[in-house]
Amino acid sequence: MVAVENVIVAAVMVLALTLTFIATLAWRRTRDVQLVFLGIAFGIFFVKALVLIAALFFPPIALSTLIVVWGAFDLAILVLFYGFTLRR
Repeated sequence: MVAVENVIVAAVMVLALTLTFIATLAWRRTRDVQLVFLGIAFGIFFVKALVLIAALFFPPIALSTLIVVWGAFDLAILVLFYGFTLRR
């Protein structure tokens, strides 16, 4: 039986990769620098999902280490979203 967390992480990874691709295509059409921030943020979501998959399938990683790594990813994503939405 497939665990629910595996399906959710796979869905997040596929969606993040798709949104990264769409942001890249949008940037190629418009050359708007803010779309670069958005594309990088979605790319970081993809990498974060890869790290989560590694944590699920490989030998256990300490919870404190995962919290620090996920916090760093979230901080980078929030900074990039700030650059996309509020920076002029």
